[in-house]
Amino acid sequence: MIFLFAVLLLLPSVAFGQIIINEIAWMGVPVEGVDAKQEWRYEWIELYNAGEQTVFVQGWRIELYSGPPAGGLDFTIVLYGSVPANGYFLVGASDKIPGVNINYATLAGKFKNPGQHVVLKDASGTVVEEIDAGSGWYGGDNDLKLTMERRFPDRPAADEENWGSSKNTGGTPKAQNSLFGKEKFVTLNQNSLAVMDETKKEPVWASFFQAVGDPVFIRAFLVALLFAAVILVLRQYLMRSLPRGEDSFDVRQD
Repeated sequence: MIFLFAVLLLLPSVAFGQIIINEIAWMGVPVEGVDAKQEWRYEWIELYNAGEQTVFVQGWRIELYSGPPAGGLDFTIVLYGSVPANGYFLVGASDKIPGVNINYATLAGKFKNPGQHVVLKDASGTVVEEIDAGSGWYGGDNDLKLTMERRFPDRPAADEENWGSSKNTGGTPKAQNSLFGKEKFVTLNQNSLAVMDETKKEPVWASFFQAVGDPVFIRAFLVALLFAAVILVLRQYLMRSLPRGEDSFDVRQD
């Protein structure tokens, strides 16, 4: 009878629960009353239940690996409690972190800045989700204390494009991510475009028309044209004023 009750209790969670890894403060975050040099100690990881039923996470685990799961295990976080439907579950290294559900003091410093492989397993040891960030986190900033946020709950955790850096210092613990529902866009590098423009070869006639259109060139051309016209008129005047015929030629010779 007790076994049947337990099965009935757990079935809705299995059928309608959807626990995901939602946000990771692998760099630590600012905490009131804590010196900035100690912020690295205040690391946390947030789960989210995107399902319609409460999920009991008793015996679930979050495992941290420096490389693939086949490699050495860095740290294991054992979970307990429950995550309500459309609710958050925060595991932190201190109870000074607002809203923390599990105070895991030994978590401080366990998230490595270069990156880690994060695996979420249920009580049976089945992998629920994993993030292959062993070669580098998919988001977050250690200097600015920006967490790594998930964009879409229904897209794979293993998809690097589904993550990014929070827009808020300290992230969004126990609240909707600042990147929630926002696509990742690739922006063009203006410096790269400038280099492309500089190296692009222009046709010869382009430089010619560019020179012709220059105001200095136009003024110089008009002055030269006017000077040539004056010389032509003066030449015509002199030609007409001189005597014509052979006699005139002889006189000029004498």
